[in-house]
Amino acid sequence: MAVETVLFDLDDTLFDHRYARLAALRSVRAVQPELARFPLTELDRTSERILAEVHLSRVLTGELSLEDSRVLRMTRFLTEFGVDAGKREIRKLMRLRQATYRRHRRAVPGASSLLRFLQASGTTVVVVSNNLRAEQEEKLRVTGLDSGVDLLVCSEQVGVTKPDPRIFRVALAEANTRPEQAVMVGDSWETDVVGAAAVGIRPVWLNRDAALRPAGPRVAELRSFRPLARASAVILGRRRAR
Repeated sequence: MAVETVLFDLDDTLFDHRYARLAALRSVRAVQPELARFPLTELDRTSERILAEVHLSRVLTGELSLEDSRVLRMTRFLTEFGVDAGKREIRKLMRLRQATYRRHRRAVPGASSLLRFLQASGTTVVVVSNNLRAEQEEKLRVTGLDSGVDLLVCSEQVGVTKPDPRIFRVALAEANTRPEQAVMVGDSWETDVVGAAAVGIRPVWLNRDAALRPAGPRVAELRSFRPLARASAVILGRRRAR
């Protein structure tokens, strides 16, 4: 059956969250000498773990504002690496990190061309994201990806996060598409691949780091959205991924 709708994750699928967050971490490490002895990879793993814990349980539930959550995340981050900082220093580092992140926002290479191609071919493009709508709208606008996206479905409005089947079903309903007519492209195995497969949507795993494939469904895999011809063929089911 022909693909009518392609669902995309946003962060680290279409939007290059990793590029921006690493630049932000470098800026913080550059002005906080106690962090210099830790590898950037270790800082990043810890930062992303704290983000996931705070964002899912306290921001998306409405318990914390984005501003308060960023202060909390910076506080926990510094504490885990043994940095004793006062409230003023924490807020200073938080603002530096956020400003650097914003300056480095960009699309994942090849994403813009892919979205334009899919739209030109008559395919509906839907972003399905575990985040706040205003924040994701801004990322799409700043990177120019917004012109290639028809619908944005965020966990904030649905009340659940991927891999909960309900958010995928809301996206399908808004696109007026059946599961067998849709494809889900995402970088997260658990939330994007397994979540989509559970509701009958064919998943495509964007594995930019060439990570080992986890146990689970056999799915098509892309390492990049380039070249466009190959990426679009895999997503639309016209070619097997190698």
